[in-house]
Amino acid sequence: MNETDVADLRAEVDELKAALASSTESEIALQAKVEELQARLTRSTQAASAGQQAIAWPDDYQKMWVEICAAIMKGAVEADPLAGSAQDICACSLKGLMKAFTLREYESWGQELKDAAAAPYVTICWSL
Repeated sequence: MNETDVADLRAEVDELKAALASSTESEIALQAKVEELQARLTRSTQAASAGQQAIAWPDDYQKMWVEICAAIMKGAVEADPLAGSAQDICACSLKGLMKAFTLREYESWGQELKDAAAAPYVTICWSL
């Protein structure tokens, strides 16, 4: 993960926060998820700076991106990931997810970590 990738991901999280903040008050739950995602990014950045490698893929990391993208695509809090365009939601979530990692980092992961990262995407996006 280089500084440009981190800056781009932070900018994207800020855009999501701004979009959600300008919507209805009932989107507080999604706002909290964006803030949690931003906190995870900060922790990941600090770990990468310290030379540590992630040893686990957070189960809800991808789910959070899909929920955020579904809400953005549909424009409402009650956005059901299945109700939006599967192609748009999956493209949005994959773009958001993988901006945090370089191809070199991904290739250095063990197969178990790669499988954990791919499993939710396959389940959610390829099943729609």
